[in-house]
Amino acid sequence: MRLYKSRSSYTTAPRPSGSADGARYRGRSRYKAALSGRPEVARSSWRTSEELAKVKRGLPVFLAFCVVLGMALPMFFGQIRRVVAPEGETVVLIQATRNGAAWAGRLAFRLIGAKQWTGSMVPYEIFVRPGVYSLTVTGGGPPDAKLVSIMPVGSQLGRAGETITFTAEFAAP
Repeated sequence: MRLYKSRSSYTTAPRPSGSADGARYRGRSRYKAALSGRPEVARSSWRTSEELAKVKRGLPVFLAFCVVLGMALPMFFGQIRRVVAPEGETVVLIQATRNGAAWAGRLAFRLIGAKQWTGSMVPYEIFVRPGVYSLTVTGGGPPDAKLVSIMPVGSQLGRAGETITFTAEFAAP
């Protein structure tokens, strides 16, 4: 068994041996030795450090402008539209309040009607077939609060293209 050195460790001087192994590893290294007589000075294409600092300060503003422009242009050219209910669908919005103020968080509920649906977070928005729907709260809600009512009381008729809103009202001491 013969162990070989890496190619870069071989010298480029010719070897007296004419063997195949000697000819195979006479390649030159791709790396050049640094000049040790003169220290390398980093050069910048900027004339002064003040100009470079000015460019560095403006970079975040430029990047933010590019992001906003990238998000706004597709809307202007009609490539992105506002999300609306698909043709012939009803939007059901489920939300909760605590002492009259909007509340967001974990609330287990069941939507019963033409289509059955369960969820665990509010506010919640869903597209369903038109029909009569009612909401039942099965658990969760704001901490230390009791469910007072679900508005509107009873069922609600959802027509195509309309939005039905159910609000679970909680009261806390």
